[in-house]
Amino acid sequence: QQQQQQQQQQQHQQWQRHQQQSSRPQRGVQYALNAQGEEESAGCVLMRARRDSEAAGGEVVEALIIQRGGNRGYELPKGHLEQDETAEQAAVRELREETGLVTEVELGDFVGESRYKIRNGNAKWVRFFAASCPSSAGPLEFGLGKEKATTELRWVTLQELPQVQLKAEATRRIIRMALDKQQQRWSQQPRCSMEGRPGVTQAGADLHPLPAAEAPADPAEVAATRAGAKPTGRWTRRLRKAGQ
Repeated sequence: QQQQQQQQQQQHQQWQRHQQQSSRPQRGVQYALNAQGEEESAGCVLMRARRDSEAAGGEVVEALIIQRGGNRGYELPKGHLEQDETAEQAAVRELREETGLVTEVELGDFVGESRYKIRNGNAKWVRFFAASCPSSAGPLEFGLGKEKATTELRWVTLQELPQVQLKAEATRRIIRMALDKQQQRWSQQPRCSMEGRPGVTQAGADLHPLPAAEAPADPAEVAATRAGAKPTGRWTRRLRKAGQ
């Protein structure tokens, strides 16, 4: 366990150094185009398994979706490729930047792509990859280093997916494919830690706690409560905006 904590701390320090040295263009700056004249982005469908006595096999697979800025719809963590990055490298980096994930993560199969026009008139090509933590990494952990634009993290199951409002409808097909593939894979081999509650991330005091009547308290929730956090509902927790 001590070794896992040291590895997670090293990964978080590497992520912080990247944040300080990032050459990401600011809003309004043109991104380089590929040979087809497209801007390229990449993202992840991060998944975990959670115990559920009512589900087949006693567990359910969930995918992480996020809300950013003033958007009502959810989306997947994603962003532009930087300099000489591959799509796979960019997908993992964007996952960490937009969610604050500090746990070790493994990138899996390609699960879909999306092509569309953006506001500046350019065509955009986005590739998505399945992602999960290795069985040796322990529970998923989200730190406080996420981008300010990310306002909510939410776990969603295949059964809940049809009712979720998404920023882009094409994302629904990609999430469904990723969940289907991961369910098949995890039915045959070890998987991510199954600790966690429906719709709730494990980001410690950075998240509003569930009401005590709805879920047993844990140290992270106690810390959040003492810090003045207020519950916002049973199935999600909203991340507090920086500085508030």
